Amino acid sequence: MSEKKDVPPTILMMELDDDTRPLLKLNLSNRGYHVISALQEEDAIALARGVRDRPELILLNQVNLPIDQVINIGRRICQGAELPSSTPIVVMAERYGEDMEGKDIKVGESEYVTYLEDGEQLMNLLHRLCPV
Repeated sequence: MSEKKDVPPTILMMELDDDTRPLLKLNLSNRGYHVISALQEEDAIALARGVRDRPELILLNQVNLPIDQVINIGRRICQGAELPSSTPIVVMAERYGEDMEGKDIKVGESEYVTYLEDGEQLMNLLHRLCPV
């Protein structure tokens, strides 16, 4: 007989900013997520492979790269860590126009870009893609 364990969904977060990373991790943890964080793509792949509870969502911050390059980083992490291709990849956009504020854009089969109006928008998207 197998028992279903109550474990929170795991998010793999790649965030370079030393000030943002701990705050974002704390906010996600307070919302019920288990968060593993990485600074670089190679680290993210190694971490995703090495954890018992595989990431159910990849969260990336766009830093000085075009959005399509950041999405490709997410795809390479999924492939390298042997995660399902359906694993959602969420990119937090660095810059956006006013017309995009408050909107989440689906840019692929399981890739999304969120243009943060406030932190609640990100949390709503994550909850929709990876319910707690």
